[in-house]
Amino acid sequence: MLNLNETIMAYDLAEALMDEFGKFEVTTPSGEQFFVTSKPGHSLSNLRPVPHNGNSLVWRIRKVAELQSFQESIR
Repeated sequence: MLNLNETIMAYDLAEALMDEFGKFEVTTPSGEQFFVTSKPGHSLSNLRPVPHNGNSLVWRIRKVAELQSFQESIR
């Protein structure tokens, strides 16, 4: 599991967040930024950008928050 403010690079956003819970700042290969919330019991579809000129493109994913309700339920 990612720690708060830890950043990873991945080819597939859904695969990278498969076992993660929290709020993530995601930067697309083209530079757009958005937030993704990953919750227990929910899933994302695979999100993999189409390679450009044969080069695989990666997502930048940074964990920005923990899920409070999830943290409370495991205590």
